[in-house]
Amino acid sequence: VNLQSGGGAASASRAPLGSTGSREPLRPATPPRREGAARATPAVPAASEHWSGDVRVSRDVYVSMEKDFTHLVKKVAIESLEDEGRKINHANVMANVGQAAAPGGISHFVIEHLLQPTTWQPDPDPNRFLLHAAEVGQLCEQVLEIFKSQDMVLKLRAPIKVYGDIHGQYLDLMRLFARYKAPTDGDNGDIDSMDYLFLGDFVDRGSFSLETVCLLFALKVKYPGQIHLIRGNHEDATINAIYGFRDECKRRLKEDTDEPDSCWNKFNRAFEYLPLGAVVEDRILCLHGGIGGSIDNIKQIDEMERPVHVAQIPQTPHEQRITDILWSDPSDNDSVLGVTTNLTRDPDGTGRIVKFGPDRLKDFLAANKPLSMVIRAHECVMDGFERFADGKLITVFSATDYCGHHKNAGALLFIRRDLTVVPKLIYPVERNVNSWDQSMLQQRPPTPPRPVPRARRLGEEENGDW
Repeated sequence: VNLQSGGGAASASRAPLGSTGSREPLRPATPPRREGAARATPAVPAASEHWSGDVRVSRDVYVSMEKDFTHLVKKVAIESLEDEGRKINHANVMANVGQAAAPGGISHFVIEHLLQPTTWQPDPDPNRFLLHAAEVGQLCEQVLEIFKSQDMVLKLRAPIKVYGDIHGQYLDLMRLFARYKAPTDGDNGDIDSMDYLFLGDFVDRGSFSLETVCLLFALKVKYPGQIHLIRGNHEDATINAIYGFRDECKRRLKEDTDEPDSCWNKFNRAFEYLPLGAVVEDRILCLHGGIGGSIDNIKQIDEMERPVHVAQIPQTPHEQRITDILWSDPSDNDSVLGVTTNLTRDPDGTGRIVKFGPDRLKDFLAANKPLSMVIRAHECVMDGFERFADGKLITVFSATDYCGHHKNAGALLFIRRDLTVVPKLIYPVERNVNSWDQSMLQQRPPTPPRPVPRARRLGEEENGDW
């Protein structure tokens, strides 16, 4: 596994899904909700309906329309082609062709109106959201069935893009999609040839946690075999109850989050079934935090039973392993060996949140061959990505200017088919909208990044490049 240097939506005014009447034209801001309108309840698809593993021909065919001088690409149904199926018996002409995607539905609506990399703008009213609470709940129920069907450690293929913490920074997610292509089969999309892996911490601290997690859930429903989500430490009710997500659900979905069937509780039930890790081509282990002092092999992760509950103070070896996966960090540099207390994340000194040194990592890789690298998130790093242990571990962080204080870049890691890891970066930009929750910053200051380079400390980053 090699590291290569380099880097380089509008919502719609509408009636709730299932109500009569047409949707109004697309506009940049989410409309006010219409209380009491009818809501559809689509059936939750069975896990076997998402991806059976069979080899099939797509029902969709993409045709270049160069003859009309527009250079557009049009999607047509395979059965609309006159000669393509002439050798197959007429009664069986659709044999081995994938089923057409069901029209409409919550996931399709969310993707259509939130996956707008170059045009999405937040609603002028910060207390509104695109979906009604009942629809959000249905989306959570759909994606939960998919999570239940998956292994605790996913087995993934390259090429794949790996994203770190987003923390409700939806504008940064759209910027990454706009600059480095998006998970869609439309213009500027690459889902036909690319998998996507998100390493957790979708929510909290940022102002657009609902947009972020609902889009990722909708993409998972539409592309269950290509969009992959694993759990971060903020996908935990105890944490996201105090770092902003619960308040956002209460405010924007107009719900009582103490109700057992509130959207906030449904989100957290889905989070408890998220995978905890992924292995790319048997060579790269991806997880949110790290291996801490208790994770010695992948089997320990894969054999964990769902739902996974996170203990605030681990009392058993099992609870400690969950804490290490979600909370541990690499040591401060390659000269700090062993397993040490993580005073930044564990100010009370319980000794349960730790840092692990390069020796610990190299021993882990040697014991889990053919693994040769770990990719993790969880930690704000100034360049968006950061190497550790002679390049055997990479941290990736996708939200820029963390909490409006650190001026850090955001990044994704593109793992090529030959397993070369290519970092792709974006830098902070000036914004008219405040995308970090300011009240949360005052109550709970963010975990600081690694020491800031001297040039940035002295303000030598001209014209806001950082």
